[in-house]
Amino acid sequence: MIIDFSYNKKNIDYVSGYIFKGKNYRCSYIRYKTLYRNPSMGTENVEFYFYEPKKETRASTLILHGLGSRNIKFLLWLGPHLANAGVSTSILILPGNYTRVENNSMSGRSYLYPDIDIMYQFWEHGVIDTLSTIDLLEQSGFWKRNNIVVGYCLGGMISTIVGSMDNRINHLLFMTTGGHIPRILHQSPAAVFARRMFDKGFKTKFNLKDSKILYDIYNKELPKVKQMSFNDIVSSEEIHPLFKIDPISYAHLLDMKKVTFIDAYFDSTLPVKSRKALYDEMYGANRKVLPISHVNWLPFGYFLAKYILHKLNINSKEAKKALLSRETIENPLEK
Repeated sequence: MIIDFSYNKKNIDYVSGYIFKGKNYRCSYIRYKTLYRNPSMGTENVEFYFYEPKKETRASTLILHGLGSRNIKFLLWLGPHLANAGVSTSILILPGNYTRVENNSMSGRSYLYPDIDIMYQFWEHGVIDTLSTIDLLEQSGFWKRNNIVVGYCLGGMISTIVGSMDNRINHLLFMTTGGHIPRILHQSPAAVFARRMFDKGFKTKFNLKDSKILYDIYNKELPKVKQMSFNDIVSSEEIHPLFKIDPISYAHLLDMKKVTFIDAYFDSTLPVKSRKALYDEMYGANRKVLPISHVNWLPFGYFLAKYILHKLNINSKEAKKALLSRETIENPLEK
């Protein structure tokens, strides 16, 4: 299967409707047909939640969630609170997750399914949906020059590839994310289903089953990948196929002045060497190591929202106070 992350840009037709509103913002549910050429059944429609300030919009945020579904409800907290502070906020549902799970599958599984063709399909789809969502926001006048893309876990991995392709992004904030897909496949609790498939004799190509061979290939070929351009990476036949969807392949192409990497000291979901592999390729970026785990910070979205405002240079007391406001959700059908 060929992967190149390309799609035909066009004016996007979409469906949008207010699903609720607060005193200082409205939330719309937006849906449009994906521009990806080969979507799985159940992933054909791009879906995202858009929180629009009723008053002045000072900046834009696009948030990409992690693998699976449970983390999404915590990230949705950010939408109304950032909108209260004047930041239009879009939370994209990535294909294969939450309400976009493909037929007969499980949320998030296909990104780590040990079949190169399936992984290629979902990684490419996720990247293209992210890029086209920025297209739609820009088309509608909602993507401001002062903007940030926030990627948590899987969202951070997708953001690495997107950030290497798109110069419309002003800041990139990575939350508890990593790279080196072989280590994730063979060491992460999120990929235990893949290792069970290996144990049961699942046939796979490109040495995905043998961790030692795979690690050795990565160690040998990574120095070459680090010298490649984006087009070289996606077109090369001289590197292992996993490199084409691995964020560590694209990290060196980022503008490190735009990058903040927040690592979790007690992260047991992503192996230490997976997180280190990605950050090592982001040498020169702003790195913060916090005493948190992969998930225990999620109920404390206020601190992330406050940091997002800082990165957007919105530091007024009023904006920070708006993050703490409690609003009664109003019926959008009422005036």
